[in-house]
Amino acid sequence: MDPVTLRTTRFVLSPPRADDVDAVYAACQDTELQRFTTVPVPYERDHAEGFVLELAPQWWRDDIEYVFGIRPAEDAPLIGVVSWQRERGFIGYWLATEHRGNGVMTESVRAVIQWIFSHDEIALVKWECHAGNRGSAVVAQRAGFRWRGEGECAVVDRDGTHPWGWLGELRRHEFGTVQARSEWPVLQ
Repeated sequence: MDPVTLRTTRFVLSPPRADDVDAVYAACQDTELQRFTTVPVPYERDHAEGFVLELAPQWWRDDIEYVFGIRPAEDAPLIGVVSWQRERGFIGYWLATEHRGNGVMTESVRAVIQWIFSHDEIALVKWECHAGNRGSAVVAQRAGFRWRGEGECAVVDRDGTHPWGWLGELRRHEFGTVQARSEWPVLQ
């Protein structure tokens, strides 16, 4: 698929570009991000270069995963990422530490989900995170995902195991609604 750019009220979501390497590298130094994602540890500059310059463009071309960099403006630095693994149906995201807590990710995830559901054949988007990742759970709940419980994550962690995780899904007809926080036992 040809790369797509999405716009929200406050953000531009577009494929990562060469000048995003430094921002990706810096964000992935955060121990909290490392704890709850599958990024390599230690995270080296070569990892950021490979992700930005090789993997993300290849995934777009091969219709495997669509990676969107989040920016406050077209020419602004990348502050986070939302991606959708088309074949597996999972959405994932991370945000640089200094931008958390301001609704950035919820707004961005909603925009990507709206784009996903614009494809007629897509009726379900899945979400999972490492158990304990309350920030990810808050975003998923606010974006409309329904709590589906706990279990092994589908994604393989950096050590080759399937970590214990929190699971959710969002069906097309549920998009635009939010499940009560009380239905999300991890948020109480």
